[in-house]
Amino acid sequence: MEERHIEIAQLFKRLQEDVPEELDAFKNLSRSLEKGGAIDKKTKDLILVALACATRCEKCIAVHIRNAVLNQASKREILEAAMLNVLFSGGSGIMDMHIVYDELYNHFD
Repeated sequence: MEERHIEIAQLFKRLQEDVPEELDAFKNLSRSLEKGGAIDKKTKDLILVALACATRCEKCIAVHIRNAVLNQASKREILEAAMLNVLFSGGSGIMDMHIVYDELYNHFD
């Protein structure tokens, strides 16, 4: 398991011990919003990649790239989704693309 995913698992374990009700509510909301519907699951995963890049959340980027890969998104689709962030953040968005490449390295090539 990649480093960021290990950190996320450790964080969720602590949260489950300390604030289980709140964490369960978050997980239920996440499952509800991320499942396929009018927008298919892969497209939602790609949208979430772009949003994670926009918020500059490295762990979120890792999670949503992994989910996109699991739902058959290609490397090119993930990169295009991540690049949408550049429309809103300009240069800082380009500088953060190294995080995307770090995560893609875990799944491609």
